[in-house]
Formats: sequence, C-alpha cells, structure tokens
Amino acid sequence: MSAPRLVEADDPWNLADPYSDVPPPSHPPEETPAPRAKPPLRDRVLTRGALAQLPEPEPLIDRTIDRRTVAVIAGHFGSLKSFVLQDWAASIATGRKWMSRPVHQGPVLYVAAEGAHGLHSRFTAWEYGWHRNIPDDHLTVLLEPVNLLDAQAVTELCHLAAGRALVVIDTLARCMVAADENSAKDMGIAVDALYRLRDATNGGTIAVTHHTGKDRSTIRGSSAIEAGVDTVYTTEGDAHLVHLKRTKRKDGPREDQLQIKLSAVLDSGVIVSALAADMKPNARDLMSVFVSAFGSTGASKADL
Repeated sequence: MSAPRLVEADDPWNLADPYSDVPPPSHPPEETPAPRAKPPLRDRVLTRGALAQLPEPEPLIDRTIDRRTVAVIAGHFGSLKSFVLQDWAASIATGRKWMSRPVHQGPVLYVAAEGAHGLHSRFTAWEYGWHRNIPDDHLTVLLEPVNLLDAQAVTELCHLAAGRALVVIDTLARCMVAADENSAKDMGIAVDALYRLRDATNGGTIAVTHHTGKDRSTIRGSSAIEAGVDTVYTTEGDAHLVHLKRTKRKDGPREDQLQIKLSAVLDSGVIVSALAADMKPNARDLMSVFVSAFGSTGASKADL
C-alpha cells in the first residue's frame, strides 16, 4: 500500500485566510464581460430532422448521472451525502471507476460552502485507500459559499466552472443565504443559476447536496428544486449502512439503488459498497448491474 501523497505546503488547502498577506493589485481588476445576446427565437427553432440530430445523453458516471445535466443528492445529516459527492469528484478527477461504473474523466470544481473542515483528510483517505493521487489541475476547491441569487456572483462562478467535467455545490442551503427555501420564486432563481453554471462548463455536470426534511425522505423546501433538476438521489441511513436511491431521472431508466457504507481509512473514511465489500472485482461488476437494473422491481431467472 502506497503512502499518502506528500505536499510541500504547510497549508495545502488554504485553511488560513489566503488573502491576509497579499498586497493590493497594482492594476484595476478586469471587468466582467457582458453575456452574449441570444439570437432571436426564429433562429432557435428546430425542424424534425434537426431534432433527430441532437446528441444522445452521455454518461458522466455510467448508469448514474449524465453529462450536461443538473443533479441533486438530498439526505439527512450524517447520511453520507457529502461523502458521495466527494467520491464522485475524486473518481472523475482521476478516472477511477465509481462503484465499478466507468466515469468520464475531467477537471472538477468543488464549492465547499460549509468550509474546509475535514475535506483535506477525506481526500487524503480517498487517495490512500484507492492508491490514486488526485492531480492538482483536476481538482480545484473554493472554500466559501457563492450566493446563487446574486447574478454577479453566479457570473464569477461561471468563469471558474468553464471547462469542468463536474461542479459540486456543497451545500445548496449555504449558497442561498437569506433566501427562503420554501419560496418557489427563490428556489426557481437558484435552479436557474445552476443551469447557467451547467452551460458555462460546456458539456459538464452540476451536482448539489441538499437536505431532507424532518421525515428524512422528502426534500426540504420548495418542490421547485426537485421539479427543476434532471436527476435526484436520496440518502437514508448512517455511516454503517446508507441506502442511495435515485428518485428522478429525466432521460433513461429511473431505478437505481445502492447500499453503501463508510470504511475507515486513516483519520477519515471512504465510500464502499455494503453488498460487495467482500466480493471479487468481477462479482462486484455483476452485482452493480443487477442492483441498478432490478433493485426495485425484482427479476426472473430469465431476466438475470
């Protein structure tokens, strides 16, 4: 087992104030360019033939989430929703399969809106546990929230999102400070901002963590968030056993259920399949397909 990657900086994640010793710039900041005007509606309509030429959905993570979409993972406190997104982020940044499912490798932007607490140790545990180093140029972390109801702030974030395969917002609530989660109007503005970010990636995916309500199953706040996004997963349970279930998918089969748990590594842990912990790789691949295809419906011998 290889040792964790060594870093030269004493504070690689900039946990201290990164601007405390930086002198003011000697030149004025660049102005944010104005967004390009859209062509008139008459130039944006599609014929039947042009409609058929639109690209088919492409997976970011096979049988899980697609490229050019917006996804939400919602769960109660302690149900590993942030661990799942961090696992997605590290897998996509390195190209490692996620739960035996191939991924589209590319750069990731992680907006850690709740701060850096535990984030460095989690990614270090991931690298150590899976024997992979996450390249510096494939994972960038923003250690502060971005107000999704502030058009200027969203424009700045769009610049950071450009060219990313995945942008993670963790959590939605911290990026809606002073907004009303129960307001369809406020939530609608936030959802629109998420799609602005998606468009800015030019082919990437936006993934957001959110909370469930007191019943631990219904997504908290206005239904506009669940109705507005492309994919929804929910997490239910604790670190010993979590049910990760897809409850919405606009294109393709909706059913996808996984049982996962947190396996202790170093001072943190990594996400593993609770069903396949002791299986060989080929058996894990088969189990992943079976659970994804038949987890909620069951299967006959002929189906299997």
